[in-house]
Amino acid sequence: MLRSLLLPPRDRYRREWWWLLWVGVALGVLLGAALVWERDTLVASERERLAQQASVIHDNLARQLQSIDKGLASILDAIAQTRALGSDQNRAQERIQALADAMVGVGGILWLDGQGRVQASNRLELIGRDLSSRAYFQTAKSSIVLNTLIVGEPFAPEPAMWVLPIVRPVVNAEGGFDGVVVMALYPEDLSTLLRSVLYAPDMYATVIHPLGRRFVWQNQQGSDLQAPQYGPTPMLRQFQASGARQAVLQGVLRPDEPERMVAITTVQPADLPMNHALVVAVGRTLPAIFASWRTTVWVTLAFYLLVGMVVVFGLRVMQQNLRSQEQSLHDKDQALSNLWHAVLIATGQGVWDANLQTEQVYFSSAWKAQLGYEDAQIGNTFAEWTMRIHPDDVGRTKAAWAECENGRDDYDCVYRLRCQDGSYRWVQGKGRVLSRDAQGRIVRIVGTNTDVSEERRLRERFEHLTQNVPGMIYQFQLESDGTSHFPYVSKGGEDIYGFSANLKLPPTERKASSVIHPDDALRVAKTIVESAQQLTLWRQEYRVCLPGRGERWVSGVARPQPLESGAVLWHGYIQDITEQKHQAMELEEAQRMLQHLLHAMPVALCMVDESRHIYFRNQRFLDYFGYTESQVPSMDEWAVFAYPDPAYRSQVGHEWRQALAHAATHDGYIPSQEYRITAANGNVLTIAIGGVQFGSSLLVTFVDRTAEQAHSEALEKMAFIDALTGLPNRRQFDQALQAEWQRGVRSGQPLALLLMDIDFFKQYNDLYGHPEGDACLQAVAKVLPSGLNRSYDLIARYGGEEFVCLLPECSLEGAHAKAQALCAAVRALQRPHAGSQVAAHVTISIGVAAVVPSADARPEQLLAQADAHLYAAKQAGRNQVHAGNHEK
Repeated sequence: MLRSLLLPPRDRYRREWWWLLWVGVALGVLLGAALVWERDTLVASERERLAQQASVIHDNLARQLQSIDKGLASILDAIAQTRALGSDQNRAQERIQALADAMVGVGGILWLDGQGRVQASNRLELIGRDLSSRAYFQTAKSSIVLNTLIVGEPFAPEPAMWVLPIVRPVVNAEGGFDGVVVMALYPEDLSTLLRSVLYAPDMYATVIHPLGRRFVWQNQQGSDLQAPQYGPTPMLRQFQASGARQAVLQGVLRPDEPERMVAITTVQPADLPMNHALVVAVGRTLPAIFASWRTTVWVTLAFYLLVGMVVVFGLRVMQQNLRSQEQSLHDKDQALSNLWHAVLIATGQGVWDANLQTEQVYFSSAWKAQLGYEDAQIGNTFAEWTMRIHPDDVGRTKAAWAECENGRDDYDCVYRLRCQDGSYRWVQGKGRVLSRDAQGRIVRIVGTNTDVSEERRLRERFEHLTQNVPGMIYQFQLESDGTSHFPYVSKGGEDIYGFSANLKLPPTERKASSVIHPDDALRVAKTIVESAQQLTLWRQEYRVCLPGRGERWVSGVARPQPLESGAVLWHGYIQDITEQKHQAMELEEAQRMLQHLLHAMPVALCMVDESRHIYFRNQRFLDYFGYTESQVPSMDEWAVFAYPDPAYRSQVGHEWRQALAHAATHDGYIPSQEYRITAANGNVLTIAIGGVQFGSSLLVTFVDRTAEQAHSEALEKMAFIDALTGLPNRRQFDQALQAEWQRGVRSGQPLALLLMDIDFFKQYNDLYGHPEGDACLQAVAKVLPSGLNRSYDLIARYGGEEFVCLLPECSLEGAHAKAQALCAAVRALQRPHAGSQVAAHVTISIGVAAVVPSADARPEQLLAQADAHLYAAKQAGRNQVHAGNHEK
C-alpha cells in the first residue's frame, strides 16, 4: 500500500490523480506551517506590546513615588526646623499646604505625632484626630527604618473611599519614633494613567499591593474603585516566586474566567528604598488576542477546500474530454482520405492530371472556370493547354517541363494563360511526377494551377513603389555559417550603398560592409548578430563613405524572420538622414551649451512640466537639497520631503498658488518668497523661491538665505541673552514681565516675582578678584534654573550680582517655597566665601512678592514690592527669604 502511494502509476490518468494528491498534501503542510508561524509571531508581538504598556505605567508611577519621597523629605525638614526654632506647627502646616497645591495625583497629606494624633494636614478637618490605630502608623512604629519609603496596604478611611498610604517615619533627636508623615494616593488619580495604555476592548490594567490587595483596576468600560481584591492570585504568586522584576505570564485569574496573557512588573526605583514594591499588571484575554488568527485559519481552510474541489472537478472534466477526443481522432483518421478530393475542389485549385503515354490530360472544372470556360468547352488534350500560353511565356514553361524530363520530380512555373474573353491571367503551375518508364521518361504527372494574377499586380505595384521611394528597401539574409547576402535590394540601394539592384553581380561587388565607416562597422555588425540571436527589431544610425560623395549618415530599421534552414532573413528600409543628422547635432550642441550654462549658474534651478514632473534640475539644486530624480520625480513628491510638517506644507501650497495666480497676470513672473525647506541630510534651510511661468511649464529658482537668517537670529539672541551667565538679560525679562502681567489680567491668576542678590558680593570680588567673581556669577546662574520645574518659569540676570525669577500662576505661598528651594540650592554649591559675614560659603537673599494683576495696577509695582522685601531680607541678616506679611 505504501509503495503504491510513493510510486506514480503507469496509467496516464491515474498518474495525474497521484500528482494532484501529493501537491495537495504539500500545499496543506505549507499552509499549516504558515499559520503556526503567524500564531507564534502574534504571541511574541502581543507579549512585547503588553510589556511595553506595563513599562509605561511603571515609569510614571516610579516618578510619582520619587516626587512623593521628596515631598515627604521636605515636610520632615520643615518639622525639624520647627522643633529647632521652638516655633509652633505653622511652618509644617504651610509646607504641607504648599505641597498639596503643587503636587498632582496626591490626596491627603498628614503629620502624625508619636501618639498618632494629626498635627498638620491639608485636610483641616483631620487636625487633632487620633489615627494611631491605622495599619501604616503601627507598621512605621514597629520598625523604624530611616530614609525608607513605607508603602502601606490600601484601606478605606471612609465608606467608598479607598486610599494607598505612602509613609516616612519621624524620629526625635535620640533616634526614637516620633510620628509619621503620610501622603495618600487616590485610585481615581491613577485611573487616567491606566486608561491611557489600553488599546483593546478586552484589555485591563491594575496596580496591586504586593500583599495581594488591588488598589485600582481599569478597563475600557471604566474603573473598579470600590472592591479591592484580597489575597494574591495564583498568577501573582507565580510571579513573586520567580524573583523576577518583570515577566509576561499566561493563566487564569479565576476558574470561571478565560485564560489571559498578563505583563507584570514591580515598581521599585533603584535610588528609592521601599519596604514593599508595588506591582503593575496589564493583560488581555487569549480568545480576543487570537480572534483574528482564528478567522484567518477558517478562511484559509475554506479557501484550501474550495480550491481542492475546483481542481478535482476540473481534472475529472478534462480527463473525460480527453477520452472523448481520442475516440473522435480515431474516427477522423478513417475518413481523412475520403476528404482529399473535396478539399481540392473547395480551395478553388485548378487540378490537372496528365498521362503522357496516352497524351490525355484531365482538367478539373475549377481549372476551366479560372479561364472563364464551361466543362464542355475544353477538351482533354495537351493542345488545349499549350495553345493558351502567352507567347512571351512559352520558353519559360518549356524550360520548366524539360527539367522534369531530365529527372526532376517537381514542376513549378509561373506564366500567363489566355481566357475566353481574350485577356490573360497569371497562374502558378505546380506538379509532381508520379511514375516513369524504364528509360526514365515521364508516364504520369499531376498538379494544380493557382490564379496569381492579383499577386502579380501587387508585385508590379510594389516594384513601382520601390523604384520611386527615397531610400533603400531590402532583404538581408545571414546564413548559419556566418556568410550573408542581399536577396533583394530596391533601386535606392545605389544611393545608399552605391551598388546596383542587379543581384547577379559577384558578392564582392555588393558587399555593403566595405562602404560603412570604419568607426561604425564593428557596432553595426554586432547589432546584426544580436538581432539574429534575440530576433529583435534591428534599428541603427551609422555613416557610409561613398566614392565621390563623401561621408553620409543613414538610418536603417529591419525586422528579422527565422528560416527553416537556420538562416535569418531581415526585411527592412534604409534612408539617407545626413541633413537631419547635421541639424540634430547642431541642436544637441546648443542644448549641451544651454545645460552647461544652467548647471554652472550660482542659483538652484528646476524645470517643471504641466503634470508637475521635474524634467530638469541643475547641480546647485542637488547641492542644496540632495533629492535626485529617483527620489522626487515630481514637485508634489518633493514637497512631502521638503515640508514634512503637514500644516506648514498646506500653508506653503496656499502661498505658492497665490504666487502662480500673480504670475498669470504679470507676464509669468513669480515673486520670490522665503520658506523653510528640509534637505535630504535633515538640515533645515531658509530658501527664497521664485521663478518664471512659460506656457504650461515653470522655471523655478531657489536662493539660499540660510546664512543671512542665521546671522539675523544670532544678532537677536545677542540682544536678549546675558553674555556672561547665558541667562535671559533684563531686556528679555522686561518684555516677559509685561506679557505675563497682561496674561494675568485676562486669566485672574496670581503672578509671583523673586528678586535675588548674592550676599556680600563686593567683598567676594575684593577678596578673590573679578575673574573669580565672574565664575561665581556663572555657577549661581547655572544652579538657579534647576530649582524650577515648569517650562514657563523665567530666571534672568537683573544686573550686577542680582537675579530675578518670574513665576506665572503661582501664589505667595508657592513662591515662598520655591525661594527657599533656590536658597538651599545655592548653599549646596558650598562655594567658599571668606568675606561673608553670614556663612563660610556663597549665599543669597531673596525678596518675594505676588499679586493678582489688574488693569488698574502696573507690573513695576510688583517689582518694587519684591525689591522692598529683598531689602528687608538683607536688613534681617541676609541668607534668607522675606515675603512681607507671609513671614511669621
